[in-house]
Amino acid sequence: MSTIDQKCKVCQFCNQEFCIELEDFDYYQRINVPPPTFCPTCRMQRRMSFLNDRNFYKRTCSKTGESCVSLFPQDVTVPVYSPKAWWADDWDAIDYGQEYDFTVPFFEQFKKLMNRVPQFSLQSQYSTLKNSDYTMMGTYNKNCYMVTNTAYSEDCDYTTFCLRGKNCRDVYKIDTTEWCFESVNLRNCSRVIYSIDCEDCFDVSFSKNLRGCNNCFGCFNLRSSSYCIWNKQYTKEEYANEMKNYNTGSYQSIKDILQRFAIEDIQQPKKYMEGTKNQNVTGNYIYQSKNSDNSFESVDIEDCKHCQFCFYGNTKDCYDMTLWGQNAHFIYDCMGAGDNETNVKFSIDCWAQGNNIEYSYHIVVPNDDLFGCIGLKHKRYCILNKQYTKEEYEELLPKIKQHMNDMPYIDKMGRVYKYGEFFPSELSFFGYNETLAFSYLPLTEQEANRQGLRWTDLNMTKYQITKIV
Repeated sequence: MSTIDQKCKVCQFCNQEFCIELEDFDYYQRINVPPPTFCPTCRMQRRMSFLNDRNFYKRTCSKTGESCVSLFPQDVTVPVYSPKAWWADDWDAIDYGQEYDFTVPFFEQFKKLMNRVPQFSLQSQYSTLKNSDYTMMGTYNKNCYMVTNTAYSEDCDYTTFCLRGKNCRDVYKIDTTEWCFESVNLRNCSRVIYSIDCEDCFDVSFSKNLRGCNNCFGCFNLRSSSYCIWNKQYTKEEYANEMKNYNTGSYQSIKDILQRFAIEDIQQPKKYMEGTKNQNVTGNYIYQSKNSDNSFESVDIEDCKHCQFCFYGNTKDCYDMTLWGQNAHFIYDCMGAGDNETNVKFSIDCWAQGNNIEYSYHIVVPNDDLFGCIGLKHKRYCILNKQYTKEEYEELLPKIKQHMNDMPYIDKMGRVYKYGEFFPSELSFFGYNETLAFSYLPLTEQEANRQGLRWTDLNMTKYQITKIV
């Protein structure tokens, strides 16, 4: 593996050359997978194409007939259960188990299982939520409404990637923060509005890249400062008098301030990357991390590469992981994984204690030793949701992996998927424009069609208010 030809490939999706470093080959050998045939960006795009985290619909639960908020519209054919119904103990996904068929590619068999096993209407750890039914991908929330990727939070609305938030509205990417509004990337902050990239701050407005500041307005790149307006120092009394000139209760006034903020921002020097307390990392928005490359919006990751949104800490030896973390080790090419998991590969929404899980979906309670499974609870040695003995499982598994290589899945664009590749995007329940991929790698409908990606016609829906708080 020391030659250039062995280290460089042409991506199946974008047809651009990408290089695999020698240490990457060591990692792939360590977790016993072949090197990828898609570049890091296309691998990320494919994972994100399976997550609809912001487009909600009103529909009926397929199990109870009750109305619920759902990721799936009413006309989809897959059974969709409300969170309460999905988490109930009166059904078991093991009942949908199917025999492995060596005459059909694995991904075709998995798609058949996807269409049979009931799906969440909204993904969440329902039993940990209190008055927070409108939570998508969250846990331990209380009195929260229309929040996505939000956890351990209270009295929050319209938040995304919110960890330990309290009384926050319309914020993106916050950690241990309270009473904040219309802001991005806040850490250990209180009473911060219309601000970006602030840490250890309180009573800050219309500011960017502040550390340890308070009572600042329209400021940039300050450290341990107080009573500043547009980076000009004032006394406490002068600050109070000057602030009377800014009517933040007026919508027009806020628009004018934001316009000035944008002009000032262009003139300010920019930090090479956003992050603190790092050692030997590359990427952006990384905190308290070590020896990690090409990773973004993550906290406390170590020896990781090509990872995104690993906010929950103690994530080690993971490659190509999008979302979660929290005591996750040796996770490879997964969309949503973590919470005390080890050795999970090519899987979606596997966020509960478990080991040795591959090509599985919605594994949100403890399981071990699964391959190609969906929605199982407290199971072990299962393939396509069918129960096996330990001996049967260990004998069948290598044969299935070899079958995936001998009879690979070929998508409608001619791309080849053998063992070692994440699910093809055409298996996703969602149109590209409904997914996280569209948020970070936007395409037009024409571009998506040319790449063989499905598109959904989205219609704005308005519903009558049924509850006033």
